[in-house]
Amino acid sequence: MATIVVLIILGILLLIAEVVILPGFGFAGIAGGASIITGIILAYGNSAATGHFTALGTVILCFIAIYFSLRAKTWQRLSLNKSIDSAVDVSPAHKNIQIGDEGIAITRLSPMGKVRIKNIDLEARSLLGFIEHDARIVVLKFEDSKVIVKKIEN
Repeated sequence: MATIVVLIILGILLLIAEVVILPGFGFAGIAGGASIITGIILAYGNSAATGHFTALGTVILCFIAIYFSLRAKTWQRLSLNKSIDSAVDVSPAHKNIQIGDEGIAITRLSPMGKVRIKNIDLEARSLLGFIEHDARIVVLKFEDSKVIVKKIEN
């Protein structure tokens, strides 16, 4: 009888670990389910009444264990509690880049690439076709955090 109790308790603990701690459905979930089923099958080996009571008790015990493991704020302890309030890239206007400023293409703009304006490297998009590396450019407008540029013709 002790083997049955140990198998069922071990199975419930493994299932709780699978639900709360381990991601996905893997070894702990399969081992926990197999342990519970083995314990119930062994209980039916003693008598049908013992098997029925063991199965019913196991189901009730599983619900109670999952309820308390989720109620104990386990998810809050495992989840990210900080919010991210920073931006990946700020607007070029915040970097003191103005429409009409001139710069140079660091990479080839086809049509996206990198430009340097006022010693600040920015992501830019060419308004008209491709712009070669080291070409002089001028800022035409802003779209989100990107600068729209065109090549300065000699």
